[in-house]
Amino acid sequence: MIKIKISKTLEAKVRKGYPWVFKYQLQNEVKESSDGLAVLYDHKNRFLAIGLWDPDSDLCFRVLNLLEPVKIDFEFFLKRFQKALSLREELSGQGTTGYRVLNGENDGFPGLILDRYDKTWVLKVYTKSWFDHLDRIVEVIKTQKNVEHIVLRLARNTANSSSNFIDGKVLYGSTPITSVQFSENGLKFNVDVVKGQKTGFFLDQRENRLQIKHISSGLSVLNVFSYTGGFSIYAISGGCKKLLEIDSNRFALKSSLQNLQLNFPDRSNFEHQQLEGDAFEKLKELKLKNSQFDLVILDPPAFARNKKHRPQALEAYSRLAELGVQLVAPGGRLFAASCSAHVSAEEFFKAVNIGVASAQKLLAEVSWTGHAVDHPTVFAEFQYLKAIVGWVKQKK
Repeated sequence: MIKIKISKTLEAKVRKGYPWVFKYQLQNEVKESSDGLAVLYDHKNRFLAIGLWDPDSDLCFRVLNLLEPVKIDFEFFLKRFQKALSLREELSGQGTTGYRVLNGENDGFPGLILDRYDKTWVLKVYTKSWFDHLDRIVEVIKTQKNVEHIVLRLARNTANSSSNFIDGKVLYGSTPITSVQFSENGLKFNVDVVKGQKTGFFLDQRENRLQIKHISSGLSVLNVFSYTGGFSIYAISGGCKKLLEIDSNRFALKSSLQNLQLNFPDRSNFEHQQLEGDAFEKLKELKLKNSQFDLVILDPPAFARNKKHRPQALEAYSRLAELGVQLVAPGGRLFAASCSAHVSAEEFFKAVNIGVASAQKLLAEVSWTGHAVDHPTVFAEFQYLKAIVGWVKQKK
């Protein structure tokens, strides 16, 4: 098995639970080029951790088990899988059959995501080191009775790593996969688990969507970056009277209409429209038309893909908040979210407030939210999701 060593400083971090080792942090030369398992030793040449080894990635080592040597087999994975399921037991009683089952490092599966959409389970792999273990993982998932399909999704860095595994491959169950339907807080959604973004749906916003439902009664709502209509469906179920969606992806807008029809075949109780195009430009156009909404929802994609993008991302969040808040009607509210891991919650909230202030307004009675129970974050590096909602007031 591959043997690696690191500095005392990093060793101390790993002992406290830090899960990663990057190539530049290695203290010894590693000649083995194949991926698989590796053992991390401390400065006294004693066992420190066993983990996944990926020689083709800058993030070359991910901790699987700390301090104690263990056999990485079916039983090892099953025990962790069952623990993860137990943490999410309450969701099934809430009319929810779509949620995250394994949240990577935070559930002891570094570089691996598992999302459930009713009877279809979707694995997303972020390191090719998992390829040798996928058969075991599939068998572990199949220990659940409600498994009809298991689909593999590949992150960009693993997409060309193996001729045996392709993005969207069905690892278990019949093919081809048709549109999958699941429930979330009693609402229904169709999801494309083969070609959709992430694993097909943004499950991490479930609790924020529920918050939107609770404040939408009788309101006019603008949903920017609406994607397949998650926030829209909740707003309508909460009793909003008017809804406008903005997204640059026409296929996402089409999917939103399908989800709308799935939940509300009779549309006589609300007005619904869609705009296709760049969100920033569409917001400017709405401002020129003096359009106003009681609730404006801003849920953009990650603006910061890495640390270098942080300054531009913060500027974009401020600009988006400035444009969005100008469309909030008197006595209305603004909801803004970020899924950029490289932007902290404090930085994001500050950027939003800067944008709001630029429009000569301010947010009052603000509340903040983070990760839901099925998206636990044991490590600070994984605290990517943050959101803010507040009443919009005129700046004095």
